[in-house]
Amino acid sequence: MPTAQAADQEQKQKDTIWSVPFVVLMAVNFFQSMAAFMANATLPVFADSLGASASMVGVVVSTFTLSALLVRPFAGPAFDSFSRKKLLLGAQGIICLSLFLYGVVDDLGALCAVRLLHGVGIGCGGPLAMSLVSEFLPANKFASGISIYALAQSFAQVIGPATGLYLVNFVGFSAAYFLAAALLLVAMGGIFLIREPYREHLPYQLKLSRMFAREAVSKAAALMLLGTSFSCMASYVVLYGYERGVADMGIFFIVYALCLVVTRPVFGTMADRVGTPKVLVLGVVCFAVSYGLLSQAHDLGGFLAAAVFGSAGFGCCAPLLQSMGLASVSVEHRGAASNTMFTGLDLGTMAGPLIGGAVVESLALSLGSQVSAYSSMWLIMLVPAMGTLAIALFWCFRRAKG
Repeated sequence: MPTAQAADQEQKQKDTIWSVPFVVLMAVNFFQSMAAFMANATLPVFADSLGASASMVGVVVSTFTLSALLVRPFAGPAFDSFSRKKLLLGAQGIICLSLFLYGVVDDLGALCAVRLLHGVGIGCGGPLAMSLVSEFLPANKFASGISIYALAQSFAQVIGPATGLYLVNFVGFSAAYFLAAALLLVAMGGIFLIREPYREHLPYQLKLSRMFAREAVSKAAALMLLGTSFSCMASYVVLYGYERGVADMGIFFIVYALCLVVTRPVFGTMADRVGTPKVLVLGVVCFAVSYGLLSQAHDLGGFLAAAVFGSAGFGCCAPLLQSMGLASVSVEHRGAASNTMFTGLDLGTMAGPLIGGAVVESLALSLGSQVSAYSSMWLIMLVPAMGTLAIALFWCFRRAKG
């Protein structure tokens, strides 16, 4: 019979997000995010150096989401049927191989082919990591737990993009991608340390209900719309800064990520207390301010101001929406829910650079300036984000009535 003291200690453990597996998974998230941000910040510049146009840069950046989307219907049921730990190791191995291959390709066709391979790993790795970490979080601290877990990405953003860009300048693209691949090997080592908790393994079935979670669809739609707008920043902000004559764009990512370290825990705690929809409304407003500032940025100060507001925009809204999607289902179905959320994110990530690149090329002809075209593109790409704002407001009004 457990003593009152032991029972109290057990309750405290259930009420805290901090556990050894959670900390290890945060470290894994840091190393894999570090590699991802190094690659993402340099790929548009790499494609540009290979002769890609603005629209072709969008194609290169978005290509990996095509294979990610194609693999999800088959991978989604596996997330709830087999060991998430073993599947995550396999996904990270594919990503590691892709990063290595980035360092050896020398033409746009080969680069797109490697991006397709990369997408297979990304299509499985993100949902698996998120669903695995959710198994160690108490229900009453889900939003703050996911937000704090996502802080690992924030720390990676502090040094990842800048490190990638500096390595490109000093030792070339190949060295940057080889180092990113090495970081994935470190992340895979951390995954081996996790003891996966027991859960019921559902039979593998290629059914729509096993591929995706109906309860998470509206959250995935909100994430898709916001991701459509945000992905243009990841794809074009460095090139836009160079057009403006701002050479040291690595500082933009440092400031953005440092602000996330503050805003993500604050927004996560606010969401647990007042409800996620209200916090999402605030986040989308901050996102809109960020893009407005980007459209008017003429120097490094303008870009840094946009980074500050952007950290409270997509950087905080994305983990909150993901926590809503995961919390809407039981633990046995969180693989499907995570798959649904990342499918929405992938759709936005694929559409955003393609739309943004097409907008820049068409406006450059009519406005007569690449800089003016980029400036206008930021405002045009706010339109999808307003869809997320409308959905969040609907959730607020529904909760107020109900």
